[in-house]
Amino acid sequence: MIVKKSNPLYEQIYDNIKESIINGEFKSGERIVDGWIAEKLGVSRSPVREAFRKLEQDGLIVNQDGTTFVYKPNVEDVIELFEVRAGLEGMAVFLATQSMTDEQIDELGESIVQVKNAIKEKKMAEVVKLNTFFHECIVKSSGNKRLLEMMGKINNLILLYRNNFFAKFFGSDVFIHEHHEVVEAMKTRNPVVASEKMREHILNDLDQLKERLSTHLDE
Repeated sequence: MIVKKSNPLYEQIYDNIKESIINGEFKSGERIVDGWIAEKLGVSRSPVREAFRKLEQDGLIVNQDGTTFVYKPNVEDVIELFEVRAGLEGMAVFLATQSMTDEQIDELGESIVQVKNAIKEKKMAEVVKLNTFFHECIVKSSGNKRLLEMMGKINNLILLYRNNFFAKFFGSDVFIHEHHEVVEAMKTRNPVVASEKMREHILNDLDQLKERLSTHLDE
């Protein structure tokens, strides 16, 4: 972790810890102590505690009887998150289909080609990055501020699942075909079909997760 004096300490500490959690440096269920982090960074406990409060609001850490742990996903959490995503991203692509330029939609299509290459080269970090781009680009292009705000509240957990479980549990490249179906519907400017395909895609992801994570998340 690196802290720069130019920005508010608690924000920098928050960003550092968040990145460490999402990237798996801090493991699910691992205990983290504000004093230890403060000592490591050479700061007081106050900004660390402020960062902890923000991380707890994000759902990335939990406090149990005064002891802080990194959030450990369970199957019920995964189901609820993906059900919410299916609704929000279905609406996002409905709106984005009507507002995105042809060039922007072509860029989404190009990301699918890049994903195929990344999978062939077994660059899973790149696959996760491109998958994240695909979904976030559509959400941002929806132009709906309320939708963006709601997605923002769950985005950290989405990134956590992608980074920590995608490479481990997803051996299938079915999602590539599903992304392609979404883009094709967008190219023909059919928001209803694009929305249906996005919801199907996310719920298919959920089915795979329920099957593959049920024996892992609750261990």
